[in-house]
Amino acid sequence: MKNSIFKKYILSTLFVVFISTSASSQITFANDVNDQAPVAPIDGFVTVGIVAGAFLGLRKRFKD
Repeated sequence: MKNSIFKKYILSTLFVVFISTSASSQITFANDVNDQAPVAPIDGFVTVGIVAGAFLGLRKRFKD
């Protein structure tokens, strides 16, 4: 039981980390749009915030 819960937490954490690293805050346009601004990536601290929030939420859940 404990091993399966651990695997679920590891897989969900890896899923969140890999999804957040491939996100960008601007969409790309078709070739007919004159867009000179580069794509702005989402800051790396979003991943740190998600991991910290998951840690605090899990800690609170198991504490009660």
